[in-house]
Amino acid sequence: MSIKLSGNGRWENSRMMLPQQAINHRLNKIGLKRKPELHEDELQIVMENISISFKRKTEICVTIYGGYELQDLIGVVTSINPYRQNFKIELVDGFEFIDFAEVFKVDLREEN
Repeated sequence: MSIKLSGNGRWENSRMMLPQQAINHRLNKIGLKRKPELHEDELQIVMENISISFKRKTEICVTIYGGYELQDLIGVVTSINPYRQNFKIELVDGFEFIDFAEVFKVDLREEN
């Protein structure tokens, strides 16, 4: 009798991987995380919050994907460039240009 069929049967010794699994496995080896995919509705909310911050000059918290971790930036959107697909956020200690593709989440900050 073969030992291969013990436990989980034929899947226990299977070495087949889906392409997504192989990519995730390689990224995990070097410590990188894959950027989470956003649903169309989530993208619309992100764009609306960026637009609201730009028009009303209200503070937002932008969560961006940085490769190794998600990073939060708090500031006010001062310009939006649709041709370069980025926006400028004014932070406490300067400013930063952020590509729309890097954005994971945008939350409006409560004004007190």
